[in-house]
Amino acid sequence: MALGTVPRFSIVVPCHASRAWLRPCLDSVLGQSFTDFEVIGVDDADPGGSGRILDEYAAADPRVRALHLDENVGLGPARNAGLRECRGEYVLFLDADDSYTQGSLEAIATRIDDATTFRGQPDIVMFDYERIFWDGRVLGSQRHDAFAREGAGMFTAAERPIFLTFLEVVWNKAYRRAFLTRHGFAFTGGFYEDAPWTYSTMLTAERIATLDRIVVHYRQHRTGGNIHATSGRRQWDIFDQYDRVHAFIQSDPELAGWRRFAFDRSVDHILAVLAKPERIDPDDRAEFFHAAYAFAKRWKPDGYSTDRTARGFKRWLIMHDDYATYSTLKLSKRMLQVPSPRKTVGKLLRRGKLDPNLVTYAAGRFTQYAGNPRAIYEKAAELAPHLRGVWVVDGEHLSAIPEGVEYVVAESPAYEKLLSKATYFVSNTNWPKELDKREGQIHLQTQHGTPLTTLNLPEEGKDEFMREVDRWDFNLSANRYSSEIWERTYPAYFEELEYGYPRNDRLLTTTLDQVRAIRAGLGFDDSHLVILYVAPDDGGADPGQLAAVAGGNTRVLLPEAPVEELMLAADVLIAGCSPITFDYANLDRPIVLQPDHDRHNTYFDVTEFPPGVVAHSTEELLAVLRNGTFAAPEAAKHRQLFREKFCEFDDGHAAERVVRRVFLGETDVPAIVPLADRTPAPSAYFVHNG
Repeated sequence: MALGTVPRFSIVVPCHASRAWLRPCLDSVLGQSFTDFEVIGVDDADPGGSGRILDEYAAADPRVRALHLDENVGLGPARNAGLRECRGEYVLFLDADDSYTQGSLEAIATRIDDATTFRGQPDIVMFDYERIFWDGRVLGSQRHDAFAREGAGMFTAAERPIFLTFLEVVWNKAYRRAFLTRHGFAFTGGFYEDAPWTYSTMLTAERIATLDRIVVHYRQHRTGGNIHATSGRRQWDIFDQYDRVHAFIQSDPELAGWRRFAFDRSVDHILAVLAKPERIDPDDRAEFFHAAYAFAKRWKPDGYSTDRTARGFKRWLIMHDDYATYSTLKLSKRMLQVPSPRKTVGKLLRRGKLDPNLVTYAAGRFTQYAGNPRAIYEKAAELAPHLRGVWVVDGEHLSAIPEGVEYVVAESPAYEKLLSKATYFVSNTNWPKELDKREGQIHLQTQHGTPLTTLNLPEEGKDEFMREVDRWDFNLSANRYSSEIWERTYPAYFEELEYGYPRNDRLLTTTLDQVRAIRAGLGFDDSHLVILYVAPDDGGADPGQLAAVAGGNTRVLLPEAPVEELMLAADVLIAGCSPITFDYANLDRPIVLQPDHDRHNTYFDVTEFPPGVVAHSTEELLAVLRNGTFAAPEAAKHRQLFREKFCEFDDGHAAERVVRRVFLGETDVPAIVPLADRTPAPSAYFVHNG
């Protein structure tokens, strides 16, 4: 957009702790059919990396501008910072975890044009939204029918007060910027900042229009196993915010008729917050209730009385500071909810104290001694020898456990005793649902690899599955791309450890002599060009044909455990849309991508950001091997960009960081070695052939 150009819309997107959903949010805006807009992305000093994502989008699309704040100021002041940068005719606010439905901006622009034709530009255009829940459920707004029934033409709030009974939010409206500027509207700091803004703008607007269309998908997050995730003293901000609402109304005699309406709405909102244990801790409920009484005493209109409804009775309790009755009713309601009998079969023993030095490991649902858990186990033996590591394996896979490694058989008495006493749990899959996590136990989820294929929660049993995820204290990530996917797919309150994958440490620390020893064990010497071939799911080339085309000294390996050694042995990787591509890229050796024909179930089209040459057919693959372009400089350029994005934390020290942070409690772990300073394990073939 040219400097000085006035776009139709300015869309302010404040960002803090929102990286998981920021990309879908921005994509929903930039993918609109209507294109006359600017996006002001405000990085509210987000340590999680939202600013980096904003910069990425700004570099790719001139309609996006990134504004970086020096310190975290909160949602309201961050919106103010974005508002000051707006050039558009109308301003919209979109939270970074929400999104626009297709065609929405065009519909808003059309509604403004239609309204302007008759009575001038509307000050505010209000539109509808749907709540999108973490488990896929969709719930429309409770006042949806008001749009069709009372939304025609233009009006003031006094003429159609129904539109002030919607949720007090700012992102379901478009505001004429000249209207905002003339009245000097600005957001306040703290929680519940939408309330003063909503009342002041809606009661001031002379022309309000509505659009009977779902524009915003309003994301509803899980509270998960941590009821304190949104609790704390910041919930007390609601009193300050509604103090501002009532002060605004009382400052203007013409708004006197709104006093009871605003009082009822504010008390109802306070009661709704009070009822949510994830917001008000039960231990703080009495204090919050008494603060609500003080608030009601300040602002209760003269001659006010409650109506004879359940809601009116709750208001009465607040105004009479009758917490005893409120708490009795709350307790009675909870006691009437008779819980289902808990399963007793398979429940673990509770006797005895936790052993602070006992760590239990598992991989591949108790079938393997491999992957990230193995690398962590072996590094712990080196750095924390006081820890006792015990593996869990099922009875049919005992041979997977090497000699000298302590283990127990799954579901045996020794297994139950282990899980009841261990302090640390390390696994790349979820532990069985029957495991009842004890206070003081720490779970580390190590994951399998970088996600490419779309991860979906099970269609049935989502709540049960997420209760298993709620046990995670730490989740391991190899790159920030993965972190976004994990946090989006598994909405829980684990700490993301952006440390790299311990299983990939060997790819950065293995010497040339060690590589040669691995190859010798497989029957190869330096003269052999070794190809690791992971065929696409929808077929692939014949391995013998690949070897023949590449040359007489070429050998082809097929994937099998332990895959880390196969990667070290191979000089070239040919793979479909496989997670192994992200791991192998750490070696900085040639990669040929042979993608599946159906790539609709992936997070991104890897052919548009490939790690090397792309071969769309067997014929192209054979040609790439025949003419040697797989190792050409152009392929290396693609590989370098791929490594910068997906190998950012894999520097050979991931296992050490995990052991020091999780087991030893150290927060000052070794820093990530920059990509340019790393020395991947060398390829014996390319060293031999220059």
